Amino acid sequence: MCPSLTRQEVLAEIVVDSQVWKFVQTQIVDWWSEDDHNFPWRAPDEEWRLLVTEVLLQRTRAETVADERNVFFARFNSPASLGDASEEEVAEAIYSLGLAWRAKYLRELGAALAKTDGVVPDSTDEIRELPGVGPYVAGAFQALHRNKHASFVDANVVRLLARFFGFEKDGETRRKRWFLKLVEQLFDHDYEPRTFGYALLDFTREICARKAHCSKCPLREQCTFGQNSMSE
Repeated sequence: MCPSLTRQEVLAEIVVDSQVWKFVQTQIVDWWSEDDHNFPWRAPDEEWRLLVTEVLLQRTRAETVADERNVFFARFNSPASLGDASEEEVAEAIYSLGLAWRAKYLRELGAALAKTDGVVPDSTDEIRELPGVGPYVAGAFQALHRNKHASFVDANVVRLLARFFGFEKDGETRRKRWFLKLVEQLFDHDYEPRTFGYALLDFTREICARKAHCSKCPLREQCTFGQNSMSE
C-alpha cells in the first residue's frame, strides 16, 4: 500500500480489495487469546454495571479501571444509589481515574437507569441517548456485552487504520464520512462480535499502541507504517 495515496484513493482501493480486510481481521483475532486478557467486566454481570464500566473506561487505561471498579460498585451498588449521590461524591469516587467531568454524567446515567430498574434499552440508538454514553460506549456495550454486531471507534482504532493504510489523522478523523466507511468494513466480519471486539481492543492497546511494536505485529507485512519502520 503506497503511503502517497490520498484518502479517497485509499478508500477506493480498500472497497475493491476485500481481502485486505480479511487479512486484518484474521490476523488480529488469531493473535488474540482470551485467557491472557481477563478483566473483570469481561465476565457476565448485571448490564447496568457493564454499561457504567464502559463509561469509566473512556480514555482510561483498563488496568486502572480494574483496580478501582470493585470499590466504585461497593459504594454505588445500584443505579439508584449512583443517581442519588451528589456530583461531588461521584467525582471523589472516580478521582484516581481522572476525567472528573464524567461524574456529572455518571450520576445522570444512574438516575436514568434507576427509572428502568437497571434495565438497559435494547437498541443501540436508545442506549446512545443515555447520559454520558454516546456512539462509542453504545457500540462497545452492544458488541462486547450483548455479542451483537456493532462498531465502536476510539483513538486507538483511528491510529491502527491510519498506520495500516498510510493516511494522516487528526482529532476530527473519526467523524469523517470516508473514515466511518472504513470502520463499517473493519467491523464487517464473520467472527463473534465479542471475540473480534476484544481482540481489536487488546491489539490496539498492546501491539499497535502509541509506541508501536511493529516487530511483534502480524500486520506488518501489509502495513504502511510497519513496512517503513522495519526498513529504517
